[in-house]
Amino acid sequence: MANIEVKKWNSDHYTAKAEVSRAGWCAQGGREVCDKGAEFTIIYPTGEAIATCPTHLITYVRIRLKGDENQP
Repeated sequence: MANIEVKKWNSDHYTAKAEVSRAGWCAQGGREVCDKGAEFTIIYPTGEAIATCPTHLITYVRIRLKGDENQP
């Protein structure tokens, strides 16, 4: 079963190095790829936080669930 941690976006979730995420933009694929505003923060299994728009949040969840289907 996939454990997925998602929070409402907040600039406090990010370090100064995460400029796109801190600025409130979707950081999935880089700003050149997605120009939507961030509404959520995804906490990756590594503990890294990344800002995401609703569309990319759904994509992330689908990928994680599909990956779990391939696990023994």
